Amino acid sequence: METIKQYSGAILTCVGALVLVGILCGIFWLLTGLVSKDAGGSLPLLAIGGVVVLIFMLAAVTMVFTALGLSNRELAMGLPDGSIRAVIALSLIVLFAILSIFLYQQVSTGGQIVTIAQMTGAERAQFVKDHTNARDIQSVAVPGKADSFDVSYRSANPASDDFAKQLLVLLGTLMTAVTSFYLGAGTVTSAVKPGNESGASASQPPLASGIKPDTFSIATTGPLPLEITGTNLNVITHVRIVKAGVPAIAGTKVLSNATRVTCELDVSKASPGTWDIEIDDGGSKSAKLPGKLTLTP
Repeated sequence: METIKQYSGAILTCVGALVLVGILCGIFWLLTGLVSKDAGGSLPLLAIGGVVVLIFMLAAVTMVFTALGLSNRELAMGLPDGSIRAVIALSLIVLFAILSIFLYQQVSTGGQIVTIAQMTGAERAQFVKDHTNARDIQSVAVPGKADSFDVSYRSANPASDDFAKQLLVLLGTLMTAVTSFYLGAGTVTSAVKPGNESGASASQPPLASGIKPDTFSIATTGPLPLEITGTNLNVITHVRIVKAGVPAIAGTKVLSNATRVTCELDVSKASPGTWDIEIDDGGSKSAKLPGKLTLTP
């Protein structure tokens, strides 16, 4: 019972969101029915209604995310970063596809129907010959009258055709610009984040935390392979071990990354005892590990 009480609000919110999505799907289905009956007048309504339904469905998704504790109040509609840009880009693509078909249908089948009544056969033949650009020419014989026809055709409207062409070009340009902005913004964001991270790490001083090995015998054949661990170590180019009263020993073959520095040290002539580790970038950034390395006979 305690669990049910704890999550009852989230469960009711999710159920309400699902009911809202169902209602919106029903509205969208009704819009589709209107288009099937009258495509010329309802297709723009379908396009706009589809975008509105999409926004409300996103609101329902946000409600579910809020109930599950996955929303972010600092971002638009509480959705992950870039979601709204993606919705705008996808909406424009959908609108461009729907309106392109709509405009093509209006240009190809549109125009006012003009009817010329009771034309003779010779007049009909001459009319068809003189109006080769007329669309959807139809002739119907007049009942009870010989050699008499009613001729109908669709009159062209150059102004509407030009408007449709300009609107299609405008929508295509807008879709290309917004989609390119969306993709470009995502690319810039993903490129800036690593740059900021690397810049932040480069501005911080190196910090050494440990070494491997911390004990080494001078009698061992070969150089000492030293590994230094820490953070912000990618700027390190010099490593040396220092002991009071004796010359410092510089490392060779120094390699570094953000968390590790490796090098080799010739300690064959070094004196036994405790040595300090010093690392630097050849300039102002340095770190020191006092008494970390012990050399034995």
